[in-house]
Amino acid sequence: MFLNIRILFISLLFTAATFAQQTETEIENETAQKQTNLGTKVGSITVGAYLPIAFGENFVNDGMDLKMGAQAQLKLNVLGDFYVGPAMSFFFADVTNRNLVGNYDEMSNLVLGGVIGYEKQLERFDLSIGLGVGYSGYFNKGLGDSFEDNATALWLRPEVSYKLANYVSIYVASELRHDFMNIEVPSELEDTFGGVNYFNIGFGLRINLGTGYKFQ
Repeated sequence: MFLNIRILFISLLFTAATFAQQTETEIENETAQKQTNLGTKVGSITVGAYLPIAFGENFVNDGMDLKMGAQAQLKLNVLGDFYVGPAMSFFFADVTNRNLVGNYDEMSNLVLGGVIGYEKQLERFDLSIGLGVGYSGYFNKGLGDSFEDNATALWLRPEVSYKLANYVSIYVASELRHDFMNIEVPSELEDTFGGVNYFNIGFGLRINLGTGYKFQ
């Protein structure tokens, strides 16, 4: 009798363990299937207005009136929440102090570079911060004359976007940027022409790439 009870008890334990293992496997398969059904977040494209604000003691802040431009950026998601991609921006300016900057009338600035950053999704919001580096060209025009100065741009860009629809968001971003100028000037003018500081504001439209954004 005791032997039969022990055999029955062992059989029940074996059956329970087998059922638990099957249940756990089913849950794992359902979770994997659910993640597959949620799709993939490939990245995003942002396009919008770009408001430059120079500050500090430099030839742009002291000698130019900056005008609004535009920016565009492509983010490609890699390694989880990290992203990389190309970025560009441009703006215009009128010369207000020729005695300081030289005998020309207007300037246009173009930045081409790349960014690496981190992005986190919180319901309908996407929060990101990116670090970028690239070429910055200053294209100067005057009466019968034009020339170019160039620099290396380094910037830090926090960004917040809000999803309006599955694949469409609006965004606003701030950008702290420094241009390391490549201009040969006397040593007493290096502080003015050696670099330019900017605090820029961007806002516009964001296109979300990938079916994963549909279920965010």
